[in-house]
Amino acid sequence: MTGSIDFANAQQNAAYLVGETDLDTLDAAAHDEGHLVRRISLAGCRGKRDLLQRIAASLAFPETFGANWDALADCLGDLEWLPGAGGYAWLFDHAGDLRDAAENDFDTLCDVLDDACKRWRERGTPCFAFLALPNDAFSTR
Repeated sequence: MTGSIDFANAQQNAAYLVGETDLDTLDAAAHDEGHLVRRISLAGCRGKRDLLQRIAASLAFPETFGANWDALADCLGDLEWLPGAGGYAWLFDHAGDLRDAAENDFDTLCDVLDDACKRWRERGTPCFAFLALPNDAFSTR
């Protein structure tokens, strides 16, 4: 997977669907590039409220975080409270749990993450989101 992504190239900023087994490699590659990497477990995640709490905790959102989609978008586009880094990589494991339990919330999360990555691209800062699905989600029949 990392062979196709240049973690130094902000033009590749986006939210990507990947297999669960890709996360460790992506994590290492992002760290090697000097990015601030955060792993967010979605194991057992059933919906928006739980999802937003997990993201807020992992990214140390300010106490003023409004726990809604707009507030998530705002916080992901700011991150001034986090240590400086060459870029950002957000790795979501077990994203299939959220997709299976609340498909609309999963789709909205993908859109919010992709939009945030694109906003960082406009600033020239690499930013990537990887949502890991079971490896068999990518098999062709």
